[in-house]
Amino acid sequence: MSFCSLTALANNFTVTVHNSAGKPLNDVVVYIEPPSSLSLKARTDVVEVTQEDKAFAPYVAVMQKGASVNFKNDDDITHHIYSPVGDNKFEFKISAGQQRLKSDLKHAGVVTMGCNIHDWMSGHLLIVETPYFDKTNTQGRAMFELKHKGDYNIVVWHPQILEQDNRIAKLVTFDNTSNVTIKLTKPMAELPNQVNEDDFDFLSDY
Repeated sequence: MSFCSLTALANNFTVTVHNSAGKPLNDVVVYIEPPSSLSLKARTDVVEVTQEDKAFAPYVAVMQKGASVNFKNDDDITHHIYSPVGDNKFEFKISAGQQRLKSDLKHAGVVTMGCNIHDWMSGHLLIVETPYFDKTNTQGRAMFELKHKGDYNIVVWHPQILEQDNRIAKLVTFDNTSNVTIKLTKPMAELPNQVNEDDFDFLSDY
């Protein structure tokens, strides 16, 4: 599923993700599952998912289970946000300029989101069990601070990765600061076009 190499790198643990052509992949989720013997402090960062220009921004977000997500409507119209499947189902209306904090997403997994009013809108929130998570930057890098030796499972996830469960994983024995490079073996699917295909959106004033 993937190719992985380890080299020395000072002061941190960096995961670099390349596409099947060997180019850096931006904005993909990387999370690291630590050894089960470790007890780690949970991250409680509030993740923000904005509705802007009738699209979700970011398209992909990630948080640890038990944290909160703030939905912020920066449009001048109402949205009806929903997630129809899985253990974190929800739906609510959010008027122009409003925000809504959700702190009840208690299950790890993928939360696929849409809008009942603007059906071309799509977004994804990945909820993970581990505090070790990040998204890659324009150089394809996600950076972590690992303080304990052991076997760590590195997972790369994005809804457009054409693998089982949209992810690839690699087990790495961490005994020093290291750099891991993971290369996808298949091209990614195209991102959805989050624009209204109709010239006139009759629901814009909903």
